This record gives sequence, C-alpha cells and structure tokens, in this order.
Amino acid sequence: MSNTSIDASYIIKFIKVVIREAIDKKTLVTCAFALISLLVLLVGTQFPKRFSAETKIYADSQNIIRPLLQGQASTTSVSDHVRTVREVVTSPRLLKQVIEKLGLVADPNNPIEMENAIRSIGARLTVNGLGPGLIRIGYSGSDASEVYSTVSTVTDLFIKDSSDSKRRESREAYLFIDKQAKNYKDQLLEAEKNLKQFNSSNYDGTEAAARARIFEIESEIEAIELQIEESMTRINSLEHELVSESQFVENRHRADEFRGRLVEAQSRLDVLKLTYTDDYPDVVALKQQIDDLRKAIQDSETPPLSSAGPGSSGEPNMNPLYEELRRLIATEKVDLNASKRRLERTRAQRDEERNRLERIAARQAELAELTRDYDVTRSIYEDMLGRKERARLSMTLDIEGQGVTFRVQEPASFPIRPDGLRFLHFVLAGPLLGVLFPLGLMVVYVYLDPRIRFAEPLEHIAQVPLLGVVPHVSTPFAKRIIRSDVILLGVFIIIVMVVYLSIAFAHRAGVF
Repeated sequence: MSNTSIDASYIIKFIKVVIREAIDKKTLVTCAFALISLLVLLVGTQFPKRFSAETKIYADSQNIIRPLLQGQASTTSVSDHVRTVREVVTSPRLLKQVIEKLGLVADPNNPIEMENAIRSIGARLTVNGLGPGLIRIGYSGSDASEVYSTVSTVTDLFIKDSSDSKRRESREAYLFIDKQAKNYKDQLLEAEKNLKQFNSSNYDGTEAAARARIFEIESEIEAIELQIEESMTRINSLEHELVSESQFVENRHRADEFRGRLVEAQSRLDVLKLTYTDDYPDVVALKQQIDDLRKAIQDSETPPLSSAGPGSSGEPNMNPLYEELRRLIATEKVDLNASKRRLERTRAQRDEERNRLERIAARQAELAELTRDYDVTRSIYEDMLGRKERARLSMTLDIEGQGVTFRVQEPASFPIRPDGLRFLHFVLAGPLLGVLFPLGLMVVYVYLDPRIRFAEPLEHIAQVPLLGVVPHVSTPFAKRIIRSDVILLGVFIIIVMVVYLSIAFAHRAGVF
C-alpha cells in the first residue's frame, strides 16, 4: 500500500474489496462466525457469577445531650471514621467471630483453614466513605446467600464491638483517672504535712523582721560608737584640765610663787645675756637659781606622801576642783567601759541576726520549694477531680449510648443479580463478535495483501498513464453458484443460531 492520502472514494473502494473478499471466502467466514459465537456462549456458561451486597452505616456524633454538656463531659469521638471502621471490620478478631458464627469453615480449630478463610473474607470486604459520617461496607462473592449473611453479620458485630469498645474505653479512662486522683490526693496530704512541719519548726521569723532587726542594731551600734567617741573626747579634755590643776591648795600657792620668781629670774637672765656671756658669774648664778626654782616648782606640784606642817589637822588641804575633775574622769571611764562592753554585745547580736538571716534565706528556699510542690500538687489534684467527674459523665453517656454511635443507615439487601458481566451479556456478545471478528480479519488481510487491487498504486509504480479499469463481472453461472452457497450457508447459520439459543435458554433454566 502506498502512502497516498486516503479520501472518501478510496475508503468506499476499500470497503467493496473487503466485502468481495468476504463473499469469496464466505464459507470460512460463516464457520468462523458459528465457532466464535458458540465459543463466547460457552465461556458465558462457565463465567463465574459474582454477587455483592453492601450496608450503609452512619457515625452519629450529634445528639441533644452533647450541647448541654459542652465543656463538662467529652463524648467518645472518632477522628477518622472510615479508617477506624476498616481497621475493625478487617481485623482477624472480628472476622474470626464471623466465620465461627456463619460456619464458613469445616473445622474452626484448624488454624490453616481459619487463616485462609480470614484472608479470603478480608480481601473481599471493602470500606469507603460516602459522605460526612456515612460509610459503606461492601462484600462480594460467588454465593449470594453467603455474601448477604457475611455483610450483615460483619455489620452487626462491628456495631456491637464499637459500642462495647466505647463503654470499655470510657470505663478504663474513668478508673485510670480515679486512680491518679487518689495518688495525687496522697501526695497533696504529704505536701501539707511537710509544710505544717516546716512552719511549726521555724522559730527564726521572717526575712523582713530579721532585716529590720539588723537595721535597728546597726543604728544602735552607730549610736554607741558615737557615744564612745564622745566619752573619750570628754576624758581627754578632763585629763588635760586635771594636769593644769594642783591636787593641794598650799602646793599650788607655793608653786605659783616659785613660778613668779622663775619669771623674774628668767627676765633678769635675758637682760644679762644681752650684756654678758654665759660664763659670766652673775649669769651662771642666775641659771643655777632658775634651775633651783624649777625643781622647787616640780616638788611643790608633786603630792606629798603624808600631811605635814605646823598647825595642820592631819589632812592635806585638797583642791576641790581637782577632786571634781578626778571624779568626772572616773565616771566617764566607767561609762566608756560600759559602752565598749555594750558595743561588743551589740555587735555579737548583729552577727547573730546576720546568721539568723542566712538561716531564714536558706529556709525560705526550702519553704518556696515546699510551697511550690504543694501548689502544683493541689492544682493537678483539682484538675484531676474535674477530669474524674467529666470521665464519669462520659462513661455514663457511653453507657446510655449518647456518644459517637454507629447505626445502620441502610441495611443490606439480598443480591439477586450478579455484578459485572452476566450470561445475557455473553449471549448478546456472541453473534456480534462472530460477525466483527471475521470482518476484522478480512480488513487486515486486504490491508496487508501485497497484490494490487486499486488503480492508483499501479499508476504510481509504473510511472505510466492508466487508460482504463476493467470492473469485476460475474457470469450467470457464478451468480447461481453464489446464490446456492448463500442459501446453504444461511440454513447453516439458522441451525447454528437455533443451537445457540437452545444452549442459552437451557443454561438460563438451570439445566447446566
């Protein structure tokens, strides 16, 4: 065949050639039609039937009680209904119950048979979602009764298992939270006991009181130090005054007289030194006199060991100012010693208060830890009490069926017609395929036949102009032969179709 473009005239010519070839090989085409039709019919009689049944269930998570208890009790919910249903329905535990209930295996105690049956049923079970909360459970098989019983049993067991599982889950949650609440209650009582023991054994007071006491003692220490400094200043002043006062009045008078003479002698010595040298006899004598006066002054200021003098009563004539100064000095010294001892004691008290403050700080850390443990434990315990109450309400709701429940929206119906290709489809497809298959073979044969059947390829190959085309002409004898062959083949086709329909009706009636 050439690669020339195909137009409408060429297609018509090609169809005529195919028809002519089919007429020429009419016996072969008729036999192929009969063989293919009967073969398709026989395949239809042996084609396995497949029945399916489905149940639609609805995951009901809305009810009248849920809005009333919003925030107080949590109903059991399922985040992915389809996945949950698929996992439960195809679980070996539930499928084993289905097999035992329906008696699908001869020996339920045989693990191999049981395992094969579980795998077979699980592979033919389908679970998919149809909408919000609507789930389809489907099952297919060759036995309509078994399909219907299996899907119904699976649905019933799933709904029962779901209800029991929710009740068991809510009860286990309640028991767990109740146990935890009791544990936290014991911990709370222990924390309260530790806190009471700590408060009862704490005699150091508070940190604020200790700091106030330390501040008070520091102020007192400053006052005492200032008082000591003032006392020392007064003592020094009094001692200085005491040095300038004589103990006895007579000694003081004599000392004053000697001082006057000493001043006169010193003046005279100064005058002589202006005129004479130090080795001048008058100067030497005057210096000796000055030394004697100074010694006399010193002796007069030194208190005598015993009273002397004519006309004395045995007691020295004491200077009252001198005695007063000595008394004041003694009093100030006594006060100074007392202030120093008080300062030492106050400083010791300050050190004790500082140590107490350190103990208070350390115990404050311990108190903060105990208080924190108590507060945290109390908070968790109160939260556990609330959770326990919500868990109790949730358990009650699940027992009453007020949580997320699965209910049958549309029960399974008994499958009457098989799914997929039925026997009627094979009955109708047999003659159609018997016609189309031989014609298709004729088309392929003509298309691949190397012989030249059209004028266009010949003109293209020979590169010469084509003068004319002689059409195919059948003789009267050939026409009579073709007519007789067509009659015979028509009778054959009728016989084949009678046999074909007989087989179809016999299979439909259940003869085989």
